[in-house]
Amino acid sequence: MLGVIDTEAGNIQSVVNALLRIGASPEIVADAEGVMRADALVLPGVGAFAPAIASLSERGITDAIRRRVLEDGRPLLGICLGMQLLADRSDENGDHKGLGLVPGRVLPLDPAGGADRVPNFGWHDTVPAKTGMLFPDPDEIRSFYFAHSYHFVCDHSDAVASTIGFGSGQVTAAVETGNIFGVQFHPEKSQDAGLDVLYRFCSHISASASAV
Repeated sequence: MLGVIDTEAGNIQSVVNALLRIGASPEIVADAEGVMRADALVLPGVGAFAPAIASLSERGITDAIRRRVLEDGRPLLGICLGMQLLADRSDENGDHKGLGLVPGRVLPLDPAGGADRVPNFGWHDTVPAKTGMLFPDPDEIRSFYFAHSYHFVCDHSDAVASTIGFGSGQVTAAVETGNIFGVQFHPEKSQDAGLDVLYRFCSHISASASAV
């Protein structure tokens, strides 16, 4: 079962609809028991870090995610705020502890006096940082839709799967390490490019299940 975790942060139905379009059979899960039943997990979300992680913690979902992903090795895809929740901590409106699945910290976007604006809304050409499940062709640059004010600064550069230009440098657009994946953009709003990412994740789930 592909579990889409209800973070109580934003409309997750659009993610469910996108998964249905590529032939997946997602099920919304809203408690620890649902997370533990899932063979793979999608963690979507929009909005603020603190209330999202608090909601997950209050329902026992944070511990269930860690067990299912770290101990059982089940694949997890974080989307937008869901990717940021994978971090150790976030500086959004204070200092808040995250899931701690990908070492790093969530920091405010800095336009550095350039033409970019915060929040960062719109389409960006996304440059693969390595060959992996999310971006199998390191030379293929595709455009995805972003909507965020904070970005994930990874402790280890090899966790970064792709980047976009923002301000005076590059910021993380996606992460990939082992069975843990995350995208800052919205695949469900990114037309064919976004559906391709979701399709690759679902194909990865099937391949992982076959290998067991």
